[in-house]
Amino acid sequence: MRFYFDIRDRLAIRDEVGRDLKTVSDAILYAKYLAADLRCLEPAARPRLSIAVIGEGNRRIHEEAVFA
Repeated sequence: MRFYFDIRDRLAIRDEVGRDLKTVSDAILYAKYLAADLRCLEPAARPRLSIAVIGEGNRRIHEEAVFA
């Protein structure tokens, strides 16, 4: 299945490539890893920064907060 990982703050940065993963659980876990990477790279806390996991049919599956 193809999943997309949009980075959201005030505006969304659309993931136009996506990633093939086997399950929804794998996609959620991948979003958690992306959020951890962003915490290391982003020096200033941006409380609204999140990663939206988008599945088939452009359906939002999960929202992972970067700074929780």
